[in-house]
Amino acid sequence: MASAGGNGSDPEFQVAPMIDVLLVLLIFFMSITTDQVAKIDKSITLPLAPEAKKRDHDLKNEVIVNVDWNAAENKAQVRYGAQICDPLSQLTDFVTPLRANNAKLKLIIRGDADTPAIEIQKVIEQLAAAGIDDISLSGTNR
Repeated sequence: MASAGGNGSDPEFQVAPMIDVLLVLLIFFMSITTDQVAKIDKSITLPLAPEAKKRDHDLKNEVIVNVDWNAAENKAQVRYGAQICDPLSQLTDFVTPLRANNAKLKLIIRGDADTPAIEIQKVIEQLAAAGIDDISLSGTNR
């Protein structure tokens, strides 16, 4: 990165290689951040849990299931990534292969605050049928 001329002058700092490295790092961090943000549905309003504490995330072992409540249809819409699980039994089909390949699989349910508890219970039952035993419910403390 630094080169000295043959005449004994001070070395020159090369900026171009440093910019290349910074651009590669920027692209890398943007790509991994975009993947995680895509799993979280911003339209869901999480329920308020004043005593909730932030926990460390284990990104390679965590899977997110979003449960959105449609008040007009009086129906919950369950999404695993971009896939809508209709009927709900499809959720078991999506999660079962993941569980078979990862014994440490953790599942996070992000349910809308307006979703009735019985709908969240149905999602938990489907996950239990797939053999998932580490399930967390997401909430916000503010």
